[in-house]
Amino acid sequence: MAIRYFFVGMGRRTFRIFFWQKFVPLSALPVFALLLAISPIVDGWSQTAWIVAGALTATAVGMYLLQAWLRSAVVLDEDGVTYHGSAGRETWPHEKLLKVKQIGKYRVRMCFDPDIPDKHMHITFDLLNSDGFVDELLDRYEEATGQELAEPEAA
Repeated sequence: MAIRYFFVGMGRRTFRIFFWQKFVPLSALPVFALLLAISPIVDGWSQTAWIVAGALTATAVGMYLLQAWLRSAVVLDEDGVTYHGSAGRETWPHEKLLKVKQIGKYRVRMCFDPDIPDKHMHITFDLLNSDGFVDELLDRYEEATGQELAEPEAA
């Protein structure tokens, strides 16, 4: 695998996190729509008002899902592993990688050194192409450090 990158070069590679959890809050929309439909507030609403309300709701849901999609990117490049964490965009250099473990078919758990004595940090991703992600991450680690990381354990 490393020979392929020698000739092609190691560019930017993007993987996607499953973001199905982002659909859970949307499951409450039908309940709110039913409550709105039987509410006396909307007794005099015309068909146009209902269309406008539906269009606004559809636009808000679309924007919410677009934002979730854009934040689901995990990028491997020369700088390291970049993803959208709780504090915004975060990048962890390949040199800080301590361990990689592939759990099942989709889950990848990584351990990084945050430069705090006696501490380490775990990051877990659920990815469609977890095998490709682990292979790419290990190749980039080897290129950045000049040594191999222990092979990932399959569970």
